[in-house]
Amino acid sequence: MTNRISRKQLMKIIQEFEAVSAVGPSAVRGQPSGTVDVCRKFLKKVNLMEIPRRSPVLFRKWLNHKTRLLQRKLPNPDRPWGIARKALNLFLRSCFYNRFLYERYRLNCIASWLEVPLDSVVAKKLKEHAGHGMLPKWFGLGGLTPKDSDTFQQHALEYAKEKGLPARVFLDNYLWLLGR
Repeated sequence: MTNRISRKQLMKIIQEFEAVSAVGPSAVRGQPSGTVDVCRKFLKKVNLMEIPRRSPVLFRKWLNHKTRLLQRKLPNPDRPWGIARKALNLFLRSCFYNRFLYERYRLNCIASWLEVPLDSVVAKKLKEHAGHGMLPKWFGLGGLTPKDSDTFQQHALEYAKEKGLPARVFLDNYLWLLGR
């Protein structure tokens, strides 16, 4: 007879799966060896119950804090903020899309606060939509600053509303399929 898996254990397994599947080698392309493993290890331990659900300001503070914590663990001596933020955003998007984690951790409350994971493809499409010179120059994730990220995220919010998407996190899906 085998031991049965508890609901708590199942949620942990699902979260670990999302951490592994959300951040693959292509997500951190160009970063030192070990970056994927560091990100996955960090994301597996994020306590989804601690996500603030009452205020976008508190959520943003939490996201910024987690970004800095992950940033410090990156094996790249430059410890790029953009890599840490992308990994977190990919992970949160995956958790949000997962029915079990969505329900268990009431992630519906944070839908409108989730960011679109930025990368060169998303940045290029956002820049095309915004028009020449309206968004910051894209220096890659290694050169992404919080200020430039905020500018891209604000435009992503407007673009998602224009397209009738329920939240900007869905813009990633839309832009990825655009032109395919």
